[in-house]
Amino acid sequence: MAAEAEYFLEIEAHFAQRRNTPFILSAKDWVLMQKWKEEGIPLPIVIEAIDSVFEKNEASGRRKIINSLSYCRHAVKEMWNDRKELQVGSRAETPEEAPGEILTRLADALETWPSAADAVRALVSERSVPKIEERLMEIEHDLIDTILSAMPDPDAFRRDVLASLGDTSKLDEKTRLRTEEANLRRVVRAKFSVPRLTLF
Repeated sequence: MAAEAEYFLEIEAHFAQRRNTPFILSAKDWVLMQKWKEEGIPLPIVIEAIDSVFEKNEASGRRKIINSLSYCRHAVKEMWNDRKELQVGSRAETPEEAPGEILTRLADALETWPSAADAVRALVSERSVPKIEERLMEIEHDLIDTILSAMPDPDAFRRDVLASLGDTSKLDEKTRLRTEEANLRRVVRAKFSVPRLTLF
């Protein structure tokens, strides 16, 4: 499923980017990502937790080498628990209680891309947060594909993004392609101000 692949791809690429070196996740790391996905932890929470681990490490001055996603598991768990507790006390903003309000705000932020905005608005009647999150990830994926295909020279844009990654020749082909794809999507989001499509 596209949404599931996107979830893993984004985490893997972001972790490699924060390490600032080409990196292949271990089988243990993949099991951990699968666990996060099954527990319904949204992608933005995982990304934010990874950032916090690297930022704390850099600020400590010790500069410990973080060579596994396992270093981030406690941060992910804590951040997810904290976020859920905050939502419980925040009026009708809790995704489980009122996804419609959040979806409407997301759709409004997509006014430049009417078909994506309509797809987000169509989710208002869905009550399952995991299903909404999965569909939002698919919508974001399709929107980025649409933006890329509408560029005057998408191949040149892709080459520039890939060049910015540096030497990825040490990665195996599958990992290299996943890393390149995730970074391409990250740059498109930043360049065109595409919001992260999530309830969280």
